[in-house]
Amino acid sequence: MRLPQELFAESLWLEWDNHYGIIHKEKLPHLLRQYNLKLKKEKTLDDMQLAFGRGLKDTFGNTAKQIEQIAKEIDKICIIANWEDAVAKYKI
Repeated sequence: MRLPQELFAESLWLEWDNHYGIIHKEKLPHLLRQYNLKLKKEKTLDDMQLAFGRGLKDTFGNTAKQIEQIAKEIDKICIIANWEDAVAKYKI
């Protein structure tokens, strides 16, 4: 089972790829809710876009590495919004 940050990073990368390198700020709050994440205190959507850019750094077009680095950067600025929902998904 993958963490919400990893799923969000993959979704964010797909958004970026499908819209030719553009991530619309209007879609970020919806994506955060969809993947059960919220921004840490004093973080903004601009920080989210910067984290995405840092995730692409030094990946040389390697998609798997890009998504992995984006997930690490997202983990620094986002937290899980609702732990009960997150735990319920992992129980069998």
